[in-house]
Amino acid sequence: MAMSSLSYDEIWSHPDKQLRKHLENVGNIAKLSAEAIPLNFSEGTILPEVAYLIGMYHDLGKATPFFQKYLREKNPDRKLLLKNKPETKHSLISATAAYFAVEEYLKKEGLRGEFVPFLAITSFLAVRRHHTNLQAATEDLRLDSGEALKRQVENLYHEYLSFLPYWSVVYGKLKTLPDGWPLRKQSLVRLLREHRGILTYLIQHLLYSLLLDADKHDVAVGPHLERKSLSINMIENYRHKKGFIKPQSQINILRDEIYQEVINQLKTLSLDHDHILSFSAPTGSGKTLTALAFSMELRARIIKEKKYIPRIIYSLPFLSIIDQNAKVIEEVFKIGAEQEPTSDLFLIHHHLSDYSYKKENTEYGADESEILIEGWDSEVIITTFVQLFHTLFTNRNRAIRKFHKLTGSIVILDEIQSFPHKYWLLFREVAEAMGRYFNTYFILSTATQPAIFEAPKELLTVKERYFKSLQRTQVTLNFKSPKTISDFANEFIESLTTNHKNTLVVLNTISATEDFFRAVKETLNKIGYEVSYLSSYVVPCERLKRIDNIKGESPNKKVVISTQLVEAGVDIDLERVIRDFGPLDSINQVAGRANRNLKIELGEVEVVMLKDERNQRPFYSYIYDPVLIDNTRRILEPHSVVGEEDFLCLSTQYYQHILKAMSNDTSQDYINAIMMLNYEEISNFELIEEKEQKIDIFVELDDEATEIWEQYQDAVKINNPRKRKESFLEIRGKFYHYVISVFTRKASKNLPSEVSGIRFIARIQLDDYYDLETGYKTKGEVVIW
Repeated sequence: MAMSSLSYDEIWSHPDKQLRKHLENVGNIAKLSAEAIPLNFSEGTILPEVAYLIGMYHDLGKATPFFQKYLREKNPDRKLLLKNKPETKHSLISATAAYFAVEEYLKKEGLRGEFVPFLAITSFLAVRRHHTNLQAATEDLRLDSGEALKRQVENLYHEYLSFLPYWSVVYGKLKTLPDGWPLRKQSLVRLLREHRGILTYLIQHLLYSLLLDADKHDVAVGPHLERKSLSINMIENYRHKKGFIKPQSQINILRDEIYQEVINQLKTLSLDHDHILSFSAPTGSGKTLTALAFSMELRARIIKEKKYIPRIIYSLPFLSIIDQNAKVIEEVFKIGAEQEPTSDLFLIHHHLSDYSYKKENTEYGADESEILIEGWDSEVIITTFVQLFHTLFTNRNRAIRKFHKLTGSIVILDEIQSFPHKYWLLFREVAEAMGRYFNTYFILSTATQPAIFEAPKELLTVKERYFKSLQRTQVTLNFKSPKTISDFANEFIESLTTNHKNTLVVLNTISATEDFFRAVKETLNKIGYEVSYLSSYVVPCERLKRIDNIKGESPNKKVVISTQLVEAGVDIDLERVIRDFGPLDSINQVAGRANRNLKIELGEVEVVMLKDERNQRPFYSYIYDPVLIDNTRRILEPHSVVGEEDFLCLSTQYYQHILKAMSNDTSQDYINAIMMLNYEEISNFELIEEKEQKIDIFVELDDEATEIWEQYQDAVKINNPRKRKESFLEIRGKFYHYVISVFTRKASKNLPSEVSGIRFIARIQLDDYYDLETGYKTKGEVVIW
């Protein structure tokens, strides 16, 4: 059939979906999602209609014979040729149409307001980049491919598109292109400079997110998912059944007191003003359960008073503690609500999580599961700092898609002391704006609260009493005389012959932990100690097994040798801790692994300073910012011993020093980029700044790894790209449990071959590349972080 004789029901957006139906679905989903967001600025009332128009127009450019021919083509080579023709591309013409439609809507309604001039522009940018990533806004206004754009307009099935709002006006303006295009770089620059602020960026992020998510939903999943209710009594039921309401031990009594005081803060909380909340409590005081309970109660109050449903997003810095905290939340559902939490109730999202989405009576395929999981379609989400902050500060299509799920949500930032100080100002500006305009609540939970915000609402108003009442540990400071690993190992072995205590040793680099482990392991085994080793060069699944073993009962005493991956939040409890010198918050956190549950009278913590024997350089200098180290030294040098009751005071002093000493240049550069919608600059944001590139390596460690590798090999052989991706998604979580990431330069002397797109260590190669105790072998590298 010739293109010109196509009937209206033969115009398609996708091989299995009619264009009109797709546009209407995306417009309606985007509008419904926007209506559910509690927007608190004058233009907020019109954003749902703007989102609707963006959705209705986003694929308008597919209504041309050029695109329809491409969609129908069966021959792969000819299809690729058609795809690359300028006339086939649909985003630019769709974006210009969306701009004119939103402009006409604003004019017809007679709308005025500070941000109204941006709404048509942000609509244009959202549609133009809905298949790529956002670019610098001032450079993205040009109508390149002007001749191709004219041919597209001339060949539009314009009568078919008459169902679109304001279509006659929009079509008339399209016919004037490219000469009639009103946007110019200079005018946008002037507008952005006149209206300097965060809100423009947040609106751009929001409209882009709403479009992306609605588009994905309609194509891959179907109708918008219904929100689910959470049992308000779930956590209290859990506490009753676990016996927490009648605590017996000193530590459990303290945990209950903290819990009750935090929950009582809901009575004095202003839902309109208290969007930044601080929860500072000692390590091991039950912050996970208390923060979750407070969030559940806050959610219930918001539903009752504000008439919208906030999600609860629980974010943590380290994968080593995500599974641990996820187990607590799952147990609350199972015991407190007597139900297995389905994915629409509770979701785990990080790069090691399974891509399997289930709700009652329904299990989604891998492709649909990916859409739902990465879109945070759930009531309670547990995720990483990387996922969260790379949604706030990015230009990436895939990451921004879930941004609108942050609006109106309750975001718990656990172990917030891990957030880099160079980004404090950036986060403060954006978080306060999200609280003010989008009613997002941030709960900053830690034992060592950094001075990111000037006056957050305190959930534990008498926190000093709780810190002073705890005397679980005493920190001995022996860092003034640096020691080599060999000298330290000899002293350590000697100490254990008389001081028979379960001991955790935390060192600053992987090379230091490996050297120390090899120096002490054999002797410690002979005198009856179980020695465990933890670092990021041990495959993730094996690390989790070792942490479970460390927490388990044993007739023997234990020694754990680890990098910093255990220092924050990992629920292990040993009698003695030794840590190489580092920042004060790290020392404080690792001290929380000693006598955590008050099983003995006083836990011992010792801070030493270790140096690299090859160059006499302290190991801390390889990984920590000198500003942090210098201020830690300044705080601790006057002391020889510090009790746990002094931790809060010292931490407060430390963070005040950091606040004065640190530079805001990095944050300010990003804030300037945000205000100018310079997404290319924003794309450089890295929460974890790597010194160099890393390379992924799959380790065929055991029978399960062999089975997963075989499934991976089957997946990569599938010719169809979509089916190949779906097949990999089915095993993705398990696959990455056997993947380690190694700095490329440090692995260069012992790098395994690449197989099917990833470096691969076969079982018969383990002796060459992987030590069953210490993990990946780098063969003589000087320092390994």
